[in-house]
Amino acid sequence: MDEDLEAKKRDNDREVDQKQTALRGLRTTQRLRLVWLIASLVAVGFLGWAMLVGVWTHYRGPFTILGLAGSLISTAFAGWQIFKMRPTVASTQYELLVLQTQRLHLAAAEESDPVAALRIYRLSALDDVERYRKLARRNRRYSNLLQWLIIVGSVTATSLTSASTGNAGYQQYFRWSAAGVSALVSMAAALVGYFKFRERGFNQQQTADAIEKHYRGAELRIEEYSEGDEKRVLQLFAQNVEVLKDEQRKRELQLEQSSERGEHQQ
Repeated sequence: MDEDLEAKKRDNDREVDQKQTALRGLRTTQRLRLVWLIASLVAVGFLGWAMLVGVWTHYRGPFTILGLAGSLISTAFAGWQIFKMRPTVASTQYELLVLQTQRLHLAAAEESDPVAALRIYRLSALDDVERYRKLARRNRRYSNLLQWLIIVGSVTATSLTSASTGNAGYQQYFRWSAAGVSALVSMAAALVGYFKFRERGFNQQQTADAIEKHYRGAELRIEEYSEGDEKRVLQLFAQNVEVLKDEQRKRELQLEQSSERGEHQQ
């Protein structure tokens, strides 16, 4: 019976690893297609703006029209590819969730005593690590995107302002464009200051790394987990993880309160 249970656990672990690898591949492909979509939208916006304000009038003909048409087709195709992938990603996520649920049941079936609950908790900590890292990656993405928008937008606004002084025929267009870019930069700076994506991402990554360190320590019986039986090690692990989660909740609350204070001061 124990051998059958161990075999099922090994098979389950292998299937979970395979599904996680497949899901990471799908998400990477989805991100690349999202970059493709954004690039196509930028091309559509730039070519449409060029045709509207009359920039490069001597190219207004087959070159600009074909470029705009190609960008529109690329945008539509990229959006369709992203939409088509959603059911596959959702299906893979569901299959991974089923396998992870089976892993918890197998861990609980190993022994019918209180240690089983602690074993389940230890395995569930891996889900917490993945969740915090996913949130950290998302917040870092938002932070980097907004920071690049601020940098590029500031340079662009300065260039457009300078260009408006030396091109009498296009002064109005350059001024309006500079005003629009400056507004985007201001909104991006406000979002960075209010939501504090960088700080949130740093805290979440720090918590995920700390939980994983305790997980490895309990698994390998090293450092503070080197002494005691399995029950004592699992109890100590659960206590440490709960402390880390509580600290993370307090940091999130502090960030929320600081954002609210800044809003009231404004």
